[in-house]
Amino acid sequence: MKIRAFFLLCVAAATPPPNMPIASILKPIITAAHRPLLGSTVSSISPRFQNLTLASLSVYLCALTFSAQASLLALTPAQHAYLASKKQLTYCVDPNWMPFEAIKNGVHIGMSKDYVELLSTSLEIPFVLVPTSRWRQTLDYLDQGRCDLIPMLNRTEEREAYAKFSEVYLTDPNVLVVRNSQMSSIKSLSDLRGKSLAVIDGYMQEENLRNAHPEIALVRVASELAGLMRVSSGDVDAVAGSLLAVTRHIQNAGLSNLHIATDLPQGDELRLAVNKNNPELLAILELAIDNFSYQDHSRIYSNWNPIGITAKTDYSLTWKVGLALLLILLLLFERYRTSKKTNSLLLEKNMELKAVHAQLSIQHKHLLHLATHDNLTGLLNRKSILEHIEKELIRWRRQEFPLTLLVLDLDKFKSINDQYGHNIGDSILKTFAATLINVVRETDFCARWGGEEFIIVSSNTDTASASILAERIHKKLETITKPGTPVAHCSIGIAQYRQADDFEQWFERADKALYRAKMRGGKCTVTEAENSKE
Repeated sequence: MKIRAFFLLCVAAATPPPNMPIASILKPIITAAHRPLLGSTVSSISPRFQNLTLASLSVYLCALTFSAQASLLALTPAQHAYLASKKQLTYCVDPNWMPFEAIKNGVHIGMSKDYVELLSTSLEIPFVLVPTSRWRQTLDYLDQGRCDLIPMLNRTEEREAYAKFSEVYLTDPNVLVVRNSQMSSIKSLSDLRGKSLAVIDGYMQEENLRNAHPEIALVRVASELAGLMRVSSGDVDAVAGSLLAVTRHIQNAGLSNLHIATDLPQGDELRLAVNKNNPELLAILELAIDNFSYQDHSRIYSNWNPIGITAKTDYSLTWKVGLALLLILLLLFERYRTSKKTNSLLLEKNMELKAVHAQLSIQHKHLLHLATHDNLTGLLNRKSILEHIEKELIRWRRQEFPLTLLVLDLDKFKSINDQYGHNIGDSILKTFAATLINVVRETDFCARWGGEEFIIVSSNTDTASASILAERIHKKLETITKPGTPVAHCSIGIAQYRQADDFEQWFERADKALYRAKMRGGKCTVTEAENSKE
C-alpha cells in the first residue's frame, strides 16, 4: 500500500503546472519523498539536472526509489527497532541429524545451515550458533532462553509449553524400519505389540508413540544411526525415523539387512521455533520465511541430498596396471595376456557398478511407493489422496467441472474378521481394491481411507454418472467368488463438490450419505440428494 501511494505521488510530480521553474517544484517534493532512501543527496538539485524536463527527472528518481522500496522486507518500525536492539540472534540445532542438521568440529552443517544463512541475509542480522552436545540439551536451551530459536522443530503438545512455532516450511515422511527377516511379520505399528521399538530421545515420535501405543516397549537411543545399528544387530525389533535420514544412514553404513516396512501416521512438519516469551521474533521470522522462493527450497534440498554412487578407489589396481605396462615393453606375448586380464577385471567392476546403480534405483522407487501407497492394497494412502484432491480443487476453481466424491465401506467386515480371521479379511480388502481399479476410469483416483473404508474422486462426473459407477461396483462384487471366502458387499455414499465447500464439508456430505446406506441394510448406494429427502 505504501509503495502504491508513493507511485501515485511520482505520477503527480511528473505533470507540473505550465511555466513553473523546475527547481522550485522538485526541491520540496524530492526532499520530502526521497530523503529516507537517498539521504542528503536530494537536499539540493545538481546543476546538471537543471536542463532536464521536470517529468523526466521525477520519473527517474521515482523509479530509483520504487525499486529500493520493493526489495525491502516489509518490517514495521517496531520490528526494525527490535532487531537493532538484539544486534545478533542465537540459535541451537540438533547436533546429530543429517542431512537436516548437525554440528561437526564445532561448525553447523546441513539443510538448516542454508536456511539460517537465508534468514541472516534477509533480516540483515548475524545468526550465532550456540553449540550443544545432544538433542535434549538443545530443547532445554530454548526453554531456558539460552538461544533465541531452533531452525527446525516439530510442534508437539509438550514443546508448546515453552515454545512458539511458525508455519510448516519443510516436510519429510517418518518410517518404520525392520530387519529383512521380519518383513512378513512386522508391517505396521499394530504388529509391534509386545515388541521393542527404538525412538530417538527427545524426538517427536517418542512423545507420539508413548501416548498412542502404550503397548509397545519404547527403547531410547541417542540418534537414528544408533537405532538402525541396534535393529541390524537384533537388539531391538524396529526403529522409527525420518525417511531422508534413515535412507542416508542405511546407504552410508551398508546396512543391507534392513527394510522400510511402512510410513508412520505422523511425519516431520518442520517449523521455526522461538521461546514462548519472544513472540516479536516469531513474527519477524515468519515474514522472512514467507520470502523464501521455490528455488531456495529446491537448491537447499539438492545441496544436502545428492543422488549418486560413491566408489572407493582401489589403488592396488593402479599398481597392477603399471606393472602390466612395464611387462608390455619387455614381452609382446605377456602384453596380450595381461591386457586381456585387465579388461576382464574392468568389465566385472563396471557390471558391479551397474548392479549397484540398478539396486539403488529400485530402492528409491520402492521408498517413493511406500510413502504414497497403502501397504496392503496398493491403493493411494490417505496423505497421497489428499494431495491429489487439493490439486483437483485448484483445477476446479479454474474450470468448474463436475467433481464427485464416493465414500465406500465394506459391509459387516468386522463380523467377517471375527468369523474367518484376519488373513481372509486382508484377502477381501485386496480383492475389493483390485475391483475398484478394474471398474473406475484411468482419470479417477482410488484410495484406502482407513480400515475397510475407501474413497474415489471422479472428475468430470456428476452425481448421476457417479451412481452408475457405484452400480457397476456392486454388480462386479456379485461376480467374485472364492472357495472359503464370503462374498463381499459394500455401502456407498455420493456427494458432488460445491463452490463454497472445503474438503471436510464435501467429505461430511458423502459420509452422511454412506451412513444412510448403512441404515438401509448395506449393499446399496445413497446420494446426498436422496439423503437430504429422508
